[in-house]
This record gives sequence, structure tokens and C-alpha cells, in this order.
Amino acid sequence: MTTLLPLLLASASPRRRQIIASLGLPFTVGVSPTDEEAAQAHYTGPVEGLGVWTATHKAVMALTLPEAHHRLIIAADTTVVLDEQELGKPRDKDHARALLLSLRGRWHQVITGVVVCTQIDGRVRLASESCATPVLMRNYSAEEIDAYIATGDPLDKAGAYGIQHPQFQPTERIDGCYLNVVGLPICILTRLLAEFDIYPASKGLVGTTCPWSERCLKTPAQ
Repeated sequence: MTTLLPLLLASASPRRRQIIASLGLPFTVGVSPTDEEAAQAHYTGPVEGLGVWTATHKAVMALTLPEAHHRLIIAADTTVVLDEQELGKPRDKDHARALLLSLRGRWHQVITGVVVCTQIDGRVRLASESCATPVLMRNYSAEEIDAYIATGDPLDKAGAYGIQHPQFQPTERIDGCYLNVVGLPICILTRLLAEFDIYPASKGLVGTTCPWSERCLKTPAQ
């Protein structure tokens, strides 16, 4: 089907760009003009809803970009929740170390809110959904934490870790969507795009539980 609106990914994340590229649809990238942390300070709802709320804020703000005219905006926000508290991104290396120590050997939730929206005749049309994945961290050592922090990888990530890091490999098990933990559950995104009559040009992987990632399983897996 012909794409009715070109896509604009409102994210600077290279991980999200890589995931959305698997759809086979043309897209451009534009960073939402907002202070995410300042905006989240006004959020008063349950922690489980923070991802969708933040993604909605980023998507609506992205509509003000000149390049957003007559485009369909995609925004996402990932939160890491431990003991009903959102961990956020580390402020510095010491904070990253503290976050990784708090997660070590424990289950937590990774929740990503995804929003697709556009502005038509002055009115905003928006669809949103969230995805939650329980994650169990392995019992990594303090030395492994220090080596991982030295790479710089955890400093821009919620919870101070990237599940896909090839050396650190922080997780022992996940129970759900792997791409959600990376930062963009493409299964959710394709459902939201369908509400705007936009469908992937690629069918993804064949013969797996999830057509988009061989790591996405419905049963716990490493």
C-alpha cells in the first residue's frame, strides 16, 4: 500500500533508527525541541504511564519542527522500573555504577511508550500504546561494571544499560519483547502505523515467534 504520509522519527537514538529501518519504509529523523527531564518533572501519574506520557510530549513538540509538516511523527520513550521507581538515565559515571548495582541479580520492568501522530487541518491525530518486558539481570561483578562504564555505553540509556552490548551482556533472562528493551517495540509500532493506513514494506523475519526479531520470545529466554 502506498504510504499516505512520510515518516519522521522524533529521536536521536541510533538504536531506534536501526529498528525502524527494518520496516523498509523511508523516514527522516528530527529531534523533538523539548527538555525531556524538565517535562517529566510535571508528570504526576503512575510510573507505568511515564513512557507514553513522555513520548506523547515529544511527539507533540516535534510537530512544531519545520520538517514535520505533512509528516507522520513517531516518538518513543523507555523507562526502567525497579521497586515501582523509575531509574532514568545516569547523571554521571558514579550514578551509572549505582544504578547497575541496584539492578544486579534482580528482576525489573522495561516499559516503552510509543506514539504516532500527525497534524491535519490544525487538529492533532494521535495513537499510542506501551509495552512492558520483565528483565532479570545477571550477577555481574563490580569489575565488569567498571569495564562497561569505561566504554561510555551506559551514560545515555535508561537504567544505565543496553541489553544489546556485546561484551557486557547484562541480562540473564527476559520475558517478552527484546526490541522493547532495546528501545522500540516494533510490533507495537506496526499496529499504530496501521491506524494511519501505513504498513511495512518488509515482512521481517520468517519462521520466528516475532517477525521482527529472533530475540523476541513469548517465553523467558536469555
